[in-house]
Amino acid sequence: MAVIMIAVISPCVAQQRYGVMFYNVENLFDTISDEGVADEDMLPKADRAWTEERYQRKLNGVARVIADLSNECGFPAIVALAEVENRRVLDDLISQKEIESARYSVCHYDSPDERGIDVALLYRSELFKFKGCKSVRANVESAPNLQTRDYLLVWGDMGGYEVLFCVVHFPSRIGGVKQTEHLRMGCAKQVREIVDSAIIANPDRKVVILGDMNDNPNNRSIHKALGAKRVGCRVESGRLYNLTASGRAGSSVYDGRWNRYDNIVVSSNLLLSGNGLHVVMPKRNVRVGYAQRFEYLLDDRKYPKPTYQGGEYRGGVSDHLPIYMMLER
Repeated sequence: MAVIMIAVISPCVAQQRYGVMFYNVENLFDTISDEGVADEDMLPKADRAWTEERYQRKLNGVARVIADLSNECGFPAIVALAEVENRRVLDDLISQKEIESARYSVCHYDSPDERGIDVALLYRSELFKFKGCKSVRANVESAPNLQTRDYLLVWGDMGGYEVLFCVVHFPSRIGGVKQTEHLRMGCAKQVREIVDSAIIANPDRKVVILGDMNDNPNNRSIHKALGAKRVGCRVESGRLYNLTASGRAGSSVYDGRWNRYDNIVVSSNLLLSGNGLHVVMPKRNVRVGYAQRFEYLLDDRKYPKPTYQGGEYRGGVSDHLPIYMMLER
């Protein structure tokens, strides 16, 4: 493989920039019972008392996060989300006054997840010329009856370059890390096969994988099955690179420990400034793709403040923090 050095890009020479974010929004459910979906905990008369007031507060909080990640080009061009219940909550979200002027369009499919949660992608049509989208059912050989989130593929033109976005939410660790590892390994392998096929069909296509992978960048599902490498001082053509693999900080906390389950993985041609559309790399690339720690998203311990902790309403936006990167052409 060819070895190519990463160029350092100065913000002052930017021609056009495109914000790209991913956010696990922790059970963004409406207050209506849907048949065939295990949403009984997220209803007004449930023990959690998921009322319309609480729902609107959460929508407002998510919209505020999107608005606060605006840049010189305005609202993020791409907003990928995990743990959304249905199309209705997405329509309610894009109608929030904080972001309604962005006129986001929605890509979403219902998936077979037992809790009724899906992934989705919002895009601004003036910055991303949508060409198509589809969902892909998770297919893990060792778990033929697996019911989890579908992968969402969205492709189009950004700044004159073809880009494929893949939004994922891999199976959780509930039941034990080792006992469930094969599920995430299988999903990561399948996603890598999807990406490889897309690149073979068009070697110039640029690829961005965003999602909650329920594993850290150094776990086998990500660094081996998906093949996402840590960004270093050089880039090898044809590989995938994890922009969230460097440094210590994470985007969620479990048992007092920060995790980096939320990941942004890109194809190598997005790290090359001479190759058109590329990731904006600061002088020290360890901050690329990092979680955004807005104070209103944190509790007194500086951990993400969840909407619910167990059955107790905490009133936070999410138990995850958003992760973010900037593309430039």
